[in-house]
Amino acid sequence: MRKITVRRTIDAGLAERLTRDLNDSQRAAVTAPHGYQLILAGPGSGKTRVIIHRVAYLIAGGVPAGSIMLVTFTRRAAREMVDRLGALVGPDASQVWAGTFHHIANRLLRRSAEVLGYTSNFTILDSEDQLDLIRLAMDSAGLSSAGTMAPKPAVIRHLISLSTNLQRPLGELVSAQGEALARWRRGIEAVASAFADQKKAADSMDYDDLLVNWARLVRDHPEERGRLAQQFRQILIDEMQDANSLQVGVVEAIAEEGSGCLTGVGDDAQSIYAFRGASADNILGFPQRHPGAGVHHLDVNYRSTPRIVAFTRASIANNRRGFPKNLVSAVSDGPLPLVVSAQDGQEEAVFIAQDILDARDRGISLARMAVLYRSHHDSILIQGELLARRIPHTIRGGPRFFEQAHIKDVTAYLRIIQNPRDIASWRRLLMQLPGIGAATSGAIAERLIRAPDPLAALTSAETMALAPARAKGYLAGFVMDLKRVRTADPVANPAAAITAVLAGGYSAAIRLLYDNPDSRLADIEQFAALAAKFDSLERLTANILLAGDLDAADPEKDEGDREAVVLSTIHQAKGLEWSRVFVPRLVEDGFPHGRALDEPEGEDEERRIFYVAVSRAQHELILTYPLMISRGGRGSALARPSRFLLEIDPCLIDRAEIVTELDEAAGRPGGGSPAAGRDEVKNPARPAKSALDR
Repeated sequence: MRKITVRRTIDAGLAERLTRDLNDSQRAAVTAPHGYQLILAGPGSGKTRVIIHRVAYLIAGGVPAGSIMLVTFTRRAAREMVDRLGALVGPDASQVWAGTFHHIANRLLRRSAEVLGYTSNFTILDSEDQLDLIRLAMDSAGLSSAGTMAPKPAVIRHLISLSTNLQRPLGELVSAQGEALARWRRGIEAVASAFADQKKAADSMDYDDLLVNWARLVRDHPEERGRLAQQFRQILIDEMQDANSLQVGVVEAIAEEGSGCLTGVGDDAQSIYAFRGASADNILGFPQRHPGAGVHHLDVNYRSTPRIVAFTRASIANNRRGFPKNLVSAVSDGPLPLVVSAQDGQEEAVFIAQDILDARDRGISLARMAVLYRSHHDSILIQGELLARRIPHTIRGGPRFFEQAHIKDVTAYLRIIQNPRDIASWRRLLMQLPGIGAATSGAIAERLIRAPDPLAALTSAETMALAPARAKGYLAGFVMDLKRVRTADPVANPAAAITAVLAGGYSAAIRLLYDNPDSRLADIEQFAALAAKFDSLERLTANILLAGDLDAADPEKDEGDREAVVLSTIHQAKGLEWSRVFVPRLVEDGFPHGRALDEPEGEDEERRIFYVAVSRAQHELILTYPLMISRGGRGSALARPSRFLLEIDPCLIDRAEIVTELDEAAGRPGGGSPAAGRDEVKNPARPAKSALDR
């Protein structure tokens, strides 16, 4: 079909108002001509403002608001953009198709569902709905049959979703998870097929289906593709580096069929979601996919001090691929980023806790400080120290450590030994055994707590008779595991007991009970390291577990208490900022993550994650690492500082090592008053043995 260009003029006064307070690079991006445009927005460079003003500029130039698609990655971002757009263009803002990929897909599929074999009233399945259908699919595929130790429905759902978003065959992903799951490959594939059939029969879609079916609509139905191309004259994708190829492909197909007007916005250096299918190539390859596209660099950072910006710029320059970064700061200067070495993870946690208290005493709000870590288990010792010192904190990117299901499982083993009449712990662990459901676990638990010696009663013929035939072998294994834990003596040595749990059948069972098993096993190892601080289960419970329970008892506390330090995974911290940022556990095989380095683009991805972390800091950046790492109950190992520290020019950082002083009032090193200030943490008498020279 021939395309005819109609040129409109924009009101000069309105254009001046829309661009008045923009810097030169922002103004060039906002006023860029129609066609393919790529806006590379560095951290703190006013990306959201540029997007909003570009949409307003398009509307002011005659583009109907209803023909603009603005794709964001969160509903909150979409609402914020529409609200701010309304202040610029008035009621027209509500006509813009703004929302997440899933939100927009849902709206479009409602009017075209019949083409794909659905009705316009199709149901969207939430997580629980999906699990119910997967359980039915497991029945039909034989994975719920007698005598099996099949993966849990949540594990299968996770694998199916991962296959969709990574666009990799399900069987291939299952085999890559290890032998515990690989033996179920055919069964899982059968469940996935039955699950898809059940959804279609029920006129239902899950979240992944919304994307897949939108892509089908565009790819397989030319008339629908043409209809969408005619409707959407301008498409803007926020955070394009976080989209997967399925998402990018569908909007690019619409733009290519229609006006050829697509604006990608983002930062290739902040592409950190490869694990869920995102690829930096989506943004790096934009100029190649669209020859002649305009490329605009937003390089003025309004967030961080010049020294922090210099550090972030130097770090990302080590990546093998990426657009050049010429970041400059527009704010006043501050201290150099500080690199602190600690003897071990516990000393690292003590330093962070004390430095937070010291900063608070200097007038810095707790809410303006954050601890950002690569993996959730990297925060466990820090959480323990903050709890012990009663420092208010909130957790992002996951539940509080002691609220996680696998940690509750391990704690249940300890509690049974400490209190054999703890019926809740008995039921929790018994229900994890194949063939034992709620009724059977309840019957066994009731019998045990009434017995004079519950642990002895567990091995009796009467107790075994309560278990179905298919569960007897698993129950016998559970008995052996409890004996191993009891021998380790959790009451006097909780760390050894936690290690004993890992040495038993639970370590294998966790791969079938939960998703992300390797991360959960690492959590448990760090739980053992934390427990090693305590010489009894009673003290561990009183100082850590009980403190965590008390904090968790008030669901309003974290959200309502603005005076709380933020603990967050780096992935969850993306787009946010704090005055003081700590990045702990910067050691090789930790950050960068050892497994990620085995991937072809793994090191670049890990460095981008580091880049996101350090660019969250406004005024102070504190980077820490331990010289020794605890391996749970398997002793300690010498750690090497992360390459992300070693590759930075020494003139861009300040170095320090911790000097421990005994606080006699508290009875332990560093246990009393808040930390000394930064100058007291340094040890200028030993510069030759500074942290990075070891």
